[in-house]
Amino acid sequence: MMCMRLHPIHIAFLLTIGALSPLRAQCDDTPSPDGLTWDYDETAREGFSIGGFLRDTFTPEIITDTKTIRAYVRDERFRILTKRCGEMRAVDAIYLKALKIADYQIARALFLSVMAVLEHQEVEIKFPVVESVKLPLTFEEDSLFQARFNNLPSRLYPDTPPEGDRDKLQHFFASAYLAYATESPELARASGNAVEWGEAQFVVGGADDPRDKRSNKQGERFGRDLLIVKTLLPSDYLTLPGFRQGDAK
Repeated sequence: MMCMRLHPIHIAFLLTIGALSPLRAQCDDTPSPDGLTWDYDETAREGFSIGGFLRDTFTPEIITDTKTIRAYVRDERFRILTKRCGEMRAVDAIYLKALKIADYQIARALFLSVMAVLEHQEVEIKFPVVESVKLPLTFEEDSLFQARFNNLPSRLYPDTPPEGDRDKLQHFFASAYLAYATESPELARASGNAVEWGEAQFVVGGADDPRDKRSNKQGERFGRDLLIVKTLLPSDYLTLPGFRQGDAK
């Protein structure tokens, strides 16, 4: 395991926000008058079927878990709670639900969070000479993708454009996953920069976006610090001064 040296002030900061996170994570500690909480069962409305049981039994667990977290995000209850509690709380809710699905394995939860927030159904790749080729990303039915996309938190930063910042979530969680799983923030940063370069060069409509790099860096720090304090939340890094407007090198 990589040994990371941290300044005592940094350690104190992590312990402080780690202690506060469970408190800030709650929109309300008790169910609302209508009984709605973030910890709803997204499968309860689907009912039981032999076909569904057999499908889930013989489907790889990571695929089943991906379907579960996506069902959670596209649920109407997620939209209602996001409106009530705010979009930062919704981002935290995605990660906390992923943790529960992943039996509190952080690397797996971060990966599931990436799967939950992918906001492109397909990507169009440019090739020399031949025409561009569209490659599927999420393998979702159109209606399921659109429902999930519409529910994704999008107002993340003070400089969020009118169309929203849904794409920044996949940058954030992918960088967090790489930093945590490899225990190497440097690898996460290099990978993020490589993706930005590749997007500008080979993806139709892609660009090397400094705002994407900012989200990459926030995610990288989140994943790195999770190695030390396990109770941190995405909002700790998406909202703290200095992380929102910090450089993206």
